Amino acid sequence: MLDRGVEYYVNKLAAGDFKFPFEKAAEYLNSFDAVITNLEGPVSDKGVLSGSIYSFRMSPSVLAVFPYANIKAVNVANNHAWDYGRDAFEDTLARLKENNIGYFGGGKSENEAYSPYIFEKNGIKIAILGFTEFLESVRANGNEAGIAFSSPEKMEAAIKAAKQKTNIVIAQFHFGEEYRETPVERQVNIARAAIDAGADIVIGHHPHVVETSEEYKGKMIFYSLGNFVFDQGFSKETMSPGLLEVGITANGIEKAVLRQTSLTKYFELLPPEK
Repeated sequence: MLDRGVEYYVNKLAAGDFKFPFEKAAEYLNSFDAVITNLEGPVSDKGVLSGSIYSFRMSPSVLAVFPYANIKAVNVANNHAWDYGRDAFEDTLARLKENNIGYFGGGKSENEAYSPYIFEKNGIKIAILGFTEFLESVRANGNEAGIAFSSPEKMEAAIKAAKQKTNIVIAQFHFGEEYRETPVERQVNIARAAIDAGADIVIGHHPHVVETSEEYKGKMIFYSLGNFVFDQGFSKETMSPGLLEVGITANGIEKAVLRQTSLTKYFELLPPEK
């Protein structure tokens, strides 16, 4: 989330250069084929504030530094997607596309919202889907833009469809309750249902802290990775991002290792210790 306090220090200490939060971890981030993350709010100069005081809208200039941080695609299915309304949401999708940043978990139509971002490397196709249990009122519907709401039927159909055309399916969920270190029952039910539908791994976010993980039917579920770059300096837990390293081969997911690191007081991401 490159708004609010993060943007404040970018302007104060780096003359507005959004590379600042990623500089210390850039080498680490670029050691992987791709970085995939959650985009906590619109990237736009359009729209009208429609959320609470805890609403975000990032400067369009942030997108220019995504390649620097090796960010190839972002999830847009979250509770802040509509903070500045439909205009800002649709503008965000357009700007992501213009900057060659993939997105998933939302779209200009229902079909696009429930379709995966596909990353291909060495002949291996990886589908990444995003869903949220929030904002059902702005779920994509027909030809109307919106987010991918995690209704059981739509989720299952999306995962099964992705499974038919790719080697690996990664399902991301924006769900749970803030600042809990263990998942609530509905998180468990949703995540396990995704595995049952064919997902090879489930990755969660929203609680702002790292939550416990589990193995279910031989597949890993990481209920929350915590914050990535965020301005919640009030606790160690919110300043300790979980970076999930996933290794994939033709045989499937070979490793999924959660590495916890930290943010500086200026909200700079640090690489995990070796």
